[in-house]
Amino acid sequence: MPSKVFNLSVANFLILFQNKKMNNLCKKKEPSNLEINEEVLKLYLINHNSLYQENYPKNIKMILETLPNTTLEIRYGWFDSPYGPMLLSSTEKGICGLAFKSNLSKEETKLNLFQHWPNAKFHQSDKLITKHASSVLEHKTSLNIHMIGHPFQTNVWKALLTIPIGKVTTYSDVACYLKNPRAVRAIASAIGKNPVCWLIPCHRVIRKSGGLGGYRWGLNIKNNLLASEF
Repeated sequence: MPSKVFNLSVANFLILFQNKKMNNLCKKKEPSNLEINEEVLKLYLINHNSLYQENYPKNIKMILETLPNTTLEIRYGWFDSPYGPMLLSSTEKGICGLAFKSNLSKEETKLNLFQHWPNAKFHQSDKLITKHASSVLEHKTSLNIHMIGHPFQTNVWKALLTIPIGKVTTYSDVACYLKNPRAVRAIASAIGKNPVCWLIPCHRVIRKSGGLGGYRWGLNIKNNLLASEF
């Protein structure tokens, strides 16, 4: 009997320690008040000639996979970030989904996740998600990202990792990098469907005119993400 009580106490202590650690990480990364406009974006704009695989974050390993015929097992849960609540999902291979709650309800955000993989089985797992969330917030811990989609989509998502932190590029330049300059609209659509926000930096892609462009989680969050990187 004492051993069970001891084990329970240890488990509670670890949960409290992890929650405190995540709260401290959120405090360290408070969003900047910098308002991003066209003049600011021009200072950090790079073209396709500056997009290299060497720019890949050293802590991220991307696992690309087409939509499988077999049923996926996906675990999910919520955590707090400096930009508001986030929904994180993971397969046994790595993180496969990361989304800001933004202006949607938690239920609507969750339904969007479920629609991305209609044949998957979803299980809520706060313990696993807490572990992954800590790695996301630290931005230094090694992460496996399991990108699941059609080959065209996964190639576009992989290309986003060539945009270094503190820089932005245009949809046209991503198309040129992929040697498919006429497919700007299709590439923009794939960028808009990126299932792993923040880590796969679709927020670093802007319009050719210099405007922020779109962002499925809201321009306010896109502004804050870029402001924290500049």
